[in-house]
Amino acid sequence: MNDPERPPLDPVVWEQIADSLHHIDERNWQLIAEFRVACFIPPSIPVPPQRPLHLQNVLRSYAIELFKAEADHYEPFLADGRYPAWISRLEDRVRDRVLKAVQQIEEGDPKTTVGFHGLDHYEMVNGLRNTLWEIANGYRWRVPGSGVPARLIPATPRPVAASVTAASREDSIGKQIKRLQEECGITAEEMAEALDVVPRSIYKHLAGKTVPRRNHIAAYEKLFSERLKRSVTLKKSIKGH
Repeated sequence: MNDPERPPLDPVVWEQIADSLHHIDERNWQLIAEFRVACFIPPSIPVPPQRPLHLQNVLRSYAIELFKAEADHYEPFLADGRYPAWISRLEDRVRDRVLKAVQQIEEGDPKTTVGFHGLDHYEMVNGLRNTLWEIANGYRWRVPGSGVPARLIPATPRPVAASVTAASREDSIGKQIKRLQEECGITAEEMAEALDVVPRSIYKHLAGKTVPRRNHIAAYEKLFSERLKRSVTLKKSIKGH
């Protein structure tokens, strides 16, 4: 299998991965399908309760299973400079696979809908993005041969630019984002696309007019970490801005 978005594993291993992913799909599609509710409910039948949090948890567990089933095979390539990018691409593929699964389950029976539970596409995307970012970090910063994330190993701390440490203790989140934007050399429009928001929201964050939501902060951190090839954390300033 010659794919620049994946490590050069043996073709037999890729077949094993595909088989594992298929079985994970089978189990989780059944779980998601249980959330389908009839589009029309007669007045004589009680309306079932909405379960958005339960559905989100099922989607997150599904994503974690898919991610680990493939990422665990990347171990031999921890020292490869392309490893972090492969992990990031895997995040994207897993998120898209889960979202496509929900779509196909919806389309499979037009008389029922998972959307009854009020979990819209935006909330699904952000829930999956945050979950995958968290688990991917554990893989992204692993030390070759250790089998555990680098942050759990007592060692000399990984160097981080001073602009993201000392200054961030006092700077507002908007100033931190602005500084990191300049360091990455990306536009507000590119950031808006990465966060799945309109550019106007990015400009407000940069100007300090609005404080980004928690999921937006996580998306900023993911974007900057991928671009700068290091772990980036946005810190709330002492002043609370």
